[in-house]
Amino acid sequence: MVSDVYFLALHEPYHSPQHPVAINASIVHARTLLHSALPQPDGALIYRCLTEFSDRRPGCVVPLSTLTFELDGGRSWAQIGDWEQVVEHLVGLTRAGRCDAMPLGLPDVMAALLANGPMTSVRFGGGVPVDPAGRQRHLDELAALVKQASSQGAFWPGDTLVPVPRSPKTLPYQLFRSGLAGFRFSWQGPGSSSDK
Repeated sequence: MVSDVYFLALHEPYHSPQHPVAINASIVHARTLLHSALPQPDGALIYRCLTEFSDRRPGCVVPLSTLTFELDGGRSWAQIGDWEQVVEHLVGLTRAGRCDAMPLGLPDVMAALLANGPMTSVRFGGGVPVDPAGRQRHLDELAALVKQASSQGAFWPGDTLVPVPRSPKTLPYQLFRSGLAGFRFSWQGPGSSSDK
């Protein structure tokens, strides 16, 4: 288990007087998923997914899309919980200042890459596609920002955290495989095109 993990949730944009751009993503410490104000045990099981998967490194930033990829492309979410409700409540928690969070206004291409899994390619306006290596560079940049912010003090996960559930003993990890040779996941957003 790697306890120093951060969760990146992309969400509906909102405006804040402290930020010049709309906030469309928030980073919190994984322990925030244990907050009693979130749907439980769903949040706590997502915490386990964030901290128990074998590929985690201290200080890494894990987007929801990575968890979905690790849970067989989302097929295993039913065994973990309702991630949509958890993220909705998490955004409310961060906006109310009931935990430390890093609110972000991500550019469209970065948001598109991070909203999709690690095998995603994104092409905007007929330009050169941004591939999984570009996605990882963005995650590394965010991890560096988190490291800089946390050097001034650990991210506060909030008060009244629930215990980590021991059941199920093993989480249903199974990396998504399309079964199609050469298949690439693509996101089509406004002004984008895809060559799936």
